[in-house]
Amino acid sequence: MDWIRRNFSLKLTAFITAVVLWFTFNYLSAGPAYNKTLDVPLSLHNVGAGLVAGSNVHKVTIEVTGPRSQLERLPPEAFNAYVDCAGKPAGTVALNVAVAGPEAGKIGAVTPSTAVVVLDRYAYRRVPVIATPPDPTSTATEIDPKTVIVAGGQTSLSKVVGARVIVEQATGAKRVVVTLKPVPVDASRTPLAGLTVAPATVRVVIINRKAHS
Repeated sequence: MDWIRRNFSLKLTAFITAVVLWFTFNYLSAGPAYNKTLDVPLSLHNVGAGLVAGSNVHKVTIEVTGPRSQLERLPPEAFNAYVDCAGKPAGTVALNVAVAGPEAGKIGAVTPSTAVVVLDRYAYRRVPVIATPPDPTSTATEIDPKTVIVAGGQTSLSKVVGARVIVEQATGAKRVVVTLKPVPVDASRTPLAGLTVAPATVRVVIINRKAHS
């Protein structure tokens, strides 16, 4: 029994420390499960050559489970939500949403779980710039350049009749020079999304006839 009595206080302290460490590691370190909801932008991956892709789903909501101390530091940018368009031809298709992220959190529900993607042939053409003066007494006398190149999906591009610039209310000056971004429009002057314009801006000279009188 002498070996038990010898340095008994040190042995007892070591035993209690070992029990506390074991308990902490097995029960407290993981902590209770914590859920976090994040809104993550949706990307379209592996779009085929000569195609452009678009979707009405721009972001998805994901639920992540893990230790609270780790999840609280995770921003939405830490996750990548995407659909894989590899091998898909032109047309409309529903694709499953995949999410990749750090190992700190287990990804649960993804809403929506699928996204409808429209794949269209890439095309471009040159269209005139249409300037809309701020009032009947003003006239756009110069537009530089007078035409721009609009590019994007063939279906949307077929509706384009021009690229419109809207001039804000002119000041009392007789001559106003502004730089504006042209927006593709259809025959009813409704803006069309999903198209690009080059150059991105045009120079417009407005003459205010009222200021001359």
